[in-house]
Amino acid sequence: MQSKLVLLMVNSLRVFFSIDIQDDSLLSRIKQIQDRLDKGSAKMKLVEMENIHFTVRFLGDTPVSTVNDICSRFERISFTPFNVSIGGVRSFPNNRRPRVIWVGVTHNADMVKSLKEQIDELLHEFGYPPEGKFVPHITIARVRFIKNREQLMRNLESLADERIGDMAIDTVRLTKSTLTSSGPIYETVCEALARS
Repeated sequence: MQSKLVLLMVNSLRVFFSIDIQDDSLLSRIKQIQDRLDKGSAKMKLVEMENIHFTVRFLGDTPVSTVNDICSRFERISFTPFNVSIGGVRSFPNNRRPRVIWVGVTHNADMVKSLKEQIDELLHEFGYPPEGKFVPHITIARVRFIKNREQLMRNLESLADERIGDMAIDTVRLTKSTLTSSGPIYETVCEALARS
């Protein structure tokens, strides 16, 4: 965990819980998928490789004292390492009106959901209400403007069965997001490690 002296220099932090993708072969495969997105059919912003991750839960601006308290509890949550398979290009809310383009979990999604439930239980102690439906996913692009809806839909449907690969999940982080004109900068505040 970062020094509390550092955290006390600001009143609040924009934070979220994340599972980071650090395997270069997975990142390379995700980049290949990004390259195959039809940029002629829509104006879109691709997520930079260094910012690729699963968002487990977004908290937003959170008082530093609360962040410190959450970290002291979060680092003690218990889970065993597990593997997931990543693949399948999808979009929120749907392919006809895509705003967020993502790849999902095709194997062991329930394990990611179980991990999130532990985090939700922890957050409940700090007054955070439970969230609705959770779909484990990695955002790879955000659609700003659609130029050719039918063409974009065909492009997304053509990528629906793409396989990215497998990864082990053994770390969950509370991540600070600093918004800048060139995009967000992410830094780890604290983390929970799997117990074998």
